[in-house]
Amino acid sequence: MRKVISQKLYWEKVAKSYDKLVGKKGDLSHEKIINPIVTRFLGDLKGKTVLDAGCGNGYWSMTLAKKAKKVVGIDFTEELIKAAELRYSAPNLEFITRDLRKLNFPDNNFDIVLCNMALMDVEDLDKAIAEMARVLKVKGNLVISMIHPCFENPPNTLTLEDKKGRKIGRLVKHYFKTGIVKDFDLTWDNKYHYQHCHYTISDYLNSFSKHNLFIEKVSKPNKAKILGKGYSHIPHFLIFKLRKINHISNKESRY
Repeated sequence: MRKVISQKLYWEKVAKSYDKLVGKKGDLSHEKIINPIVTRFLGDLKGKTVLDAGCGNGYWSMTLAKKAKKVVGIDFTEELIKAAELRYSAPNLEFITRDLRKLNFPDNNFDIVLCNMALMDVEDLDKAIAEMARVLKVKGNLVISMIHPCFENPPNTLTLEDKKGRKIGRLVKHYFKTGIVKDFDLTWDNKYHYQHCHYTISDYLNSFSKHNLFIEKVSKPNKAKILGKGYSHIPHFLIFKLRKINHISNKESRY
């Protein structure tokens, strides 16, 4: 029987396996589906200071450092930060062990914040979004990618197949049950279960509004057929481009 452990402990234990899997481009879904859209949403990085929030093994941080003025990659997993420092080095690149919910940077410090496939793993969603908004400059962009909360809620998501094994749909259970979802098994380790966090679309949108983050663009990539037949009909990922503004005029408006 596999042991259920905390997020932080899990990532410390699987850091080396994850680093090997992700490498310098990310896994297949990152490389072919997520990364091209994130790159487009980030825009021109020349002269910009960038925070890679939840940087993992640092492959995005290094990509950003090739174009930006200054890049800081943070992750709460010390072993992943060590892996990032071993893999990548540049005069304008720094890696720090730090929690998304307590960034310890000054207000209005970064031109751009990237949170790539990390926010759905944070136990306190609103606190993490508040912190990223706080350190982002007014008119700066926050780019967030995540698994689509409507169609991916591990382990409460089942793929439906017909008698011939063809994928015909998805069954998502407990959509409105938010917070930690236990007993989620990732592919990078077969000894431990991972505590995944699930939030509804409304949770994300209301938090964006609360912290003066205006949605500029949204993408639900439909190229998931790269992952196998039958995956192109349902969006597996959701990507936001947000802009920090001075205030949202109607703060009573909630999704």
